[in-house]
Amino acid sequence: MKTVQTLTIASIIAFVLVALPTSVFATDQAAHLTLAQQYKQQADEYQAKIKDEIEAVKRKPRSASFGRNAKVFKQHVAYKLQSLEVAMAENLEKAAYHEKMAAEQSFHPVAASAGKTGNTGS
Repeated sequence: MKTVQTLTIASIIAFVLVALPTSVFATDQAAHLTLAQQYKQQADEYQAKIKDEIEAVKRKPRSASFGRNAKVFKQHVAYKLQSLEVAMAENLEKAAYHEKMAAEQSFHPVAASAGKTGNTGS
């Protein structure tokens, strides 16, 4: 009877040790996919802001293109558009990175990574 209990407890512990890395691994992959989606969504928002800014400039009266303030306005718009484009590019890069990380994790078997100790020689 004692052997059966010991065997049952050992089986449960072994199952938990094998299943735990799998669930952590799946959670990590899901986290990367979620982050990638969030970064893509932010990039889309920046793209929409860029389009809105361009449309706002097009709707400005032509007379606003002349004079001392027009130069400052044009510089401000150019700086704003450049900032939005940089932010959009950074978010797309981050999204690509997290998609790559999620894809790499889906190809690595958990059993192989769970047994690694970091030692190359024995």
